[in-house]
Amino acid sequence: MNAKITTYVYPAYQTQQTPSGKPLVLFAARATEISDWVGVPQRSRLQDEQTIGFQRQESKTRIRELSSFYHDERNVVQNPLLAAPQGLDLVEFIPEDGHPQFGTLRITSRDFSDDSLLDLMKQVVQRLELRVPSLAEMPLDQIRMASIMERGRLEHGLDDSGEVDEDEDVDEANAAGVDDSDAASVLLTDETHITDFYTELRGRIKVLEALDESANPERVLGFDRTAMISYLKPVMLVDGQHRLKGAVLAAEMLTETDEGKEYLLKSAELGMDPGEASSSFVAEHVRQLPVSMLMDDSPSEHVFQFVVVNQKATPLNKALLGTIVSTSLSKEELEPVAQRLKNADIKLEDSQAIAYLTRSDDSPFKNLVQTGISGDQNTSLQWSVLTSLVNIFRKFSGGKLYGEKNDWARVWAKHHLEDSAFVSQFETQDERLAEWARADGPWRDVFVRFYSNIRDKFGSSDMEASNAWGNSQRNLFNKVSLTILAADYFEYLRSQKKTLSSVGDVDATMESWLEDVSPAYFNRNWNVSKKDVPAVRNRWAKLWVDYRKNPESLPKESLYNPVSGV
Repeated sequence: MNAKITTYVYPAYQTQQTPSGKPLVLFAARATEISDWVGVPQRSRLQDEQTIGFQRQESKTRIRELSSFYHDERNVVQNPLLAAPQGLDLVEFIPEDGHPQFGTLRITSRDFSDDSLLDLMKQVVQRLELRVPSLAEMPLDQIRMASIMERGRLEHGLDDSGEVDEDEDVDEANAAGVDDSDAASVLLTDETHITDFYTELRGRIKVLEALDESANPERVLGFDRTAMISYLKPVMLVDGQHRLKGAVLAAEMLTETDEGKEYLLKSAELGMDPGEASSSFVAEHVRQLPVSMLMDDSPSEHVFQFVVVNQKATPLNKALLGTIVSTSLSKEELEPVAQRLKNADIKLEDSQAIAYLTRSDDSPFKNLVQTGISGDQNTSLQWSVLTSLVNIFRKFSGGKLYGEKNDWARVWAKHHLEDSAFVSQFETQDERLAEWARADGPWRDVFVRFYSNIRDKFGSSDMEASNAWGNSQRNLFNKVSLTILAADYFEYLRSQKKTLSSVGDVDATMESWLEDVSPAYFNRNWNVSKKDVPAVRNRWAKLWVDYRKNPESLPKESLYNPVSGV
């Protein structure tokens, strides 16, 4: 492939903050040139799938605001763009003889304009396999691959010849009749999204290979050329995408000024191509932006730098932070920076625990929780709410019935956790609590089974129903009801002196806890819009506990609204 190669050369200064730290190279470059060699993979939602970038989705409004700011040449932004190489073979600092801190930074970038979308996707797959070698040996999820091909047939008119070759990439777990709910997703780690992204890429490659040879789409099933090229550029932008794009937009808008129009007119009179003339004018007027290049090409370090910069300066939405930290790296890539993230007060295990529940097939909360990514439904459960529910089961914290003082989850753990077979091998309570609370510890199976049973007994898949499971605006799937149910369950376990040694124990204790309770309890018109207020929380808790202990007749619907009820 005879692709055009461009080498960018900049005077630079290299420094090292600590003896064990990686070097920082400081330099300046035209914003338009930076756009040529830097990739900005964004954490975004492409159809039903998320990409694995860690930059927030760009804000058009913020870019326009920065562009307006840049129009005044006196305005200066001191913050440098933060960047890092995607490969040290393409980014090199050459020190000056006698003055090793000064030198030249060379960036080698390839022109991808002639690459087809198929070629780009294959290159991204190769890069992912270099990052995580086990991907290449991973049996692909054939159910997922078939689903991608079916969508390809609908969108691109493929015929049956586009079927997945059953002899290729056979899912051994499926072939053996094994439950594959975790088989593909845990080959790396339950908490990583890279496996899913890799599978989605491989599926789209199948779709593209099945198309007519003359077809060369710019986009397939939500994945486009721009997104793919971002993964292949020699440099990754860690922070500053809006500053960069704002500077480019400001320069482009200058072509509409009198000066710009006059330049383009004279260029036309000289026979210059209009596109080249416009690019030349923009290059002459675009800002030089400062850049700080961390000479480390490991994805884990890129994510670490992004998270720390954004949490310590402009904090991220907790949902997006959790999504990024938990799903941008494989288990092997996460390990080198895991402790550093914890030391920086980034709650890594909390993020991993929640991310699993938002993505795992066996979780009753899959795809029903806000992730901080564009496309979230306002009816989805907030990330912070799921976190509070998880803490009841994982950390035995927050299991209070509204209006009462006792934290029944904490009380139960104090008296009955030591009898649980889940943690019986540990001698001290601190050891038992630590084992129970691991990101993938026993709490998770208990949590998933508890809320799965709640969904199956009380919930409805009809999102307009009063008991809709997945609609936080209804009676059941919200912070107040889900917290009351968990707290009351732990109160029941304590009062009955029950421990939990298996998910079977969860089923058995829930059956007796909910004996004679009507499945229609939440499927009624309670006529309450604001739920998370003291009067409503306390009323709902009392009504539930009183009814659950003596379920002879359902409470009157009017009682659930303290304003209208008595």
